[in-house]
Formats: sequence, C-alpha cells, structure tokens
Amino acid sequence: IRTATEQFDGVVVPPGGTFSFDQFLGEVVEANGYDDAYIIFADRTVLGPGGGVCQVSSTVFRAAFFGGFPIVERWAHAYRVGFYEPPIGLDATVFAPIVDLKFKNDTDAYLLIEPKIDLKTTALTFNFFGTKPNRTVELEEPIVDKVVAHGPAIYTDDPTLKKGVTKQIDFAHDGADVTVWRKITANGQVKRDKFFSRYEPWVARYMVGTKK
Repeated sequence: IRTATEQFDGVVVPPGGTFSFDQFLGEVVEANGYDDAYIIFADRTVLGPGGGVCQVSSTVFRAAFFGGFPIVERWAHAYRVGFYEPPIGLDATVFAPIVDLKFKNDTDAYLLIEPKIDLKTTALTFNFFGTKPNRTVELEEPIVDKVVAHGPAIYTDDPTLKKGVTKQIDFAHDGADVTVWRKITANGQVKRDKFFSRYEPWVARYMVGTKK
C-alpha cells in the first residue's frame, strides 16, 4: 500500500484532463518494491506481488466519487471484500495495463493529488487540491439485489503441508448485484450517476496436509 501510494504524490491533472491510475502506478513487480500479498487471480485468492494496491485505487475512486468528478472507468472486484465495506459497491480494482481506474477533471483549474498515509492508525487519505466546484455530492443507499449463496467449501490435498494440518486460503462470500447512485447538485440542477457492481459467489478453500 505504501509503495503504491508513493507513485501518486504530487500528480497534477490539467483542466479537462483524464487521470489514469495505471499510468502513474507503473509496473507492479518485486523489483519496484512490492511484496507478496493476497490478490485475486482467476477464480481464487493467491499470493502475488502488489497485494494491497486495490486498497489504494479504491481510496482514489472514493475521493473522485465524492468530489463529483466524472468516472471514466471503474471495475468492481470479483467478489465482496469485507474491508472495503461499508458501504458496499464503492471498491475499484486495477490490473495494469488491462483494468484501470480513470476519472476526468471537469473543472477549469489544475488538480493536485497529495496522498497521506498514517501507518500508526493504518489510515490512507487522498487529498485533491484545486478550485472547489460549486456542487454537492450525496451517496444514496446502495441497492443489493440477486443475492447468490456461496457453494460448499473445497478441500485440496497438499503434499507440502504436514499431515493433520489444514490451511484456509480462501473465504466464502455470497454473490450479489449492487447498484449505487451518486446525486450531484450544481446550480440548482440535479444529476444522478449509476455505479453497478456484480460480485460473484466465492467458496472457501482449504489445503489439507498429506506430508508424513
């Protein structure tokens, strides 16, 4: 999280310009200071470089969301991740260079991005500095629909673990369709933006040791 956050310190978005998270993030590899942590890959959660980067992208997304900036590109995670909630439906995943987070600076002033990370309180904040637009932003209550129960747990033999040891590597989550509406009021005019997320049901997975 700290390594990814550092890439955005002092980023400037010109008037009318579009911010791209992947553009400034760079390559997420160990050589650039990223440690292994849990990431979503295909149909499971695995260890890989850059785990935690999506906490940074989700924080940027929320700053842009509540700033009222037009969201050009945003993707939800494959399944619901508890530490992004509440509220549900305001996460943003990235996977450079395919999956990006983009928003447009629709003001007539330059936008300066300055993140702040507090390791003691484990708090991450993204500050946007510019000319404050004359608008208010409200988050309407998320609408949760089409809830799909997760399936039974999956157990897989692991010859690298001692016999009798069971290790959980994935946690169960129900699937759901989530709709979030953003209400922007400016100069007496009201605009509502829709943000849709489809979270897949996710099963718990366990590795069962077979090594004697």
